[in-house]
Amino acid sequence: MEKKKTLVLAVDRDNDYGVKAGVETPVIGIEGCTKAAVALGSKDPEDSDVNGLFAAIQMYNELIEDGRDAEVALICGDEKVGHKSDSKVIDQLEEILDIIKPDRVNLVGDGAEDEYVYPIISSRVPIDSVKKVYVKQAPGLESTLYVLSKMIRDPDKKKRFLAPIGVLLILLGMIFVLEGVIAYLSTHDASYIYNQTWSLVSIVLGLAVFMYAYEIVDMIVDKVKYGMKNIYSGNLAITFTILSFGLAVLGIVYGVYSVWGAQSYDLLYIVLEFSYNAMWFIVFAFVFKDAGKALNNYITMKKVNRSFMTGTIIILGMAFLMQGVLDASMTMLGYRMVDNATVITEIIAGIVVEIAASILQTNFSRYFRSSSKKDA
Repeated sequence: MEKKKTLVLAVDRDNDYGVKAGVETPVIGIEGCTKAAVALGSKDPEDSDVNGLFAAIQMYNELIEDGRDAEVALICGDEKVGHKSDSKVIDQLEEILDIIKPDRVNLVGDGAEDEYVYPIISSRVPIDSVKKVYVKQAPGLESTLYVLSKMIRDPDKKKRFLAPIGVLLILLGMIFVLEGVIAYLSTHDASYIYNQTWSLVSIVLGLAVFMYAYEIVDMIVDKVKYGMKNIYSGNLAITFTILSFGLAVLGIVYGVYSVWGAQSYDLLYIVLEFSYNAMWFIVFAFVFKDAGKALNNYITMKKVNRSFMTGTIIILGMAFLMQGVLDASMTMLGYRMVDNATVITEIIAGIVVEIAASILQTNFSRYFRSSSKKDA
């Protein structure tokens, strides 16, 4: 009777072997796996992947002693755990399967990885057993801590579990802060502001958790590096982006200033008055940002950005419509008196501008389609 070949497989999903010990994977065979385990153990003896690989080696030796046809191997993913990591695991797994051609696999892991790699491996080869390796002193605690540590490093898991926690903390903090600010504006009692310490802590903590979940700090650093690179290269888009950011900030400051000393502390009034005073600054901030991109494209590539023209017209049309809605709302609520003719003119102007943008976009599309057909 022909012996079935068993592959004892250790998986390092976050590639500690490659990052910490410089081990190139996949590794096949008892000698290579032993060297890899010693290499990582000498760099980081507390890494659970060391125990996982030694457990795989032990299982391989037991199978050989029992007269089984077996082989041991190590595959790794990527330090950025997620789709990229799993893709590397799949590539290395298929490479090993082509070389060894096992009939079944005994998967050895450190507990937390099994739920991720088990479906990947079981879809390609039968899995006979799964061995989880824990630290003997506290297996339950070790497994829990390991799962948590892996979760906060996995981009998908961070967004799924940590981001909602951050949003919840931010919302809770903002609710109490807003309540305190409204109470202060109506009574001018500073104690309402002083009592918001824990609310501010909740907002700051929520922002930190949310930024970590979406790696916002890394994104900001990349944007700053990209911006500095463009500044040195003479890219006009950066100058206009900075100008647009300044306009947006100015609009927000002006909106806040307009309601700071208001006699009415109705929340709806504060929102409408803030929007009324800040809107056009923010509108022109978007226009200047797009203008910088369009101007830079024309200078560098002699290319007219038609989306800028139609996009700018659409933004202006929406702004006129919003201005009309704000004026009408504030007039009906008695917050501000605006002539009906002005409101009607603003709304009609917005509709006309939106129609013009739509016609312009349609004509552009027809023109470029006809041009492309002629060139063909």
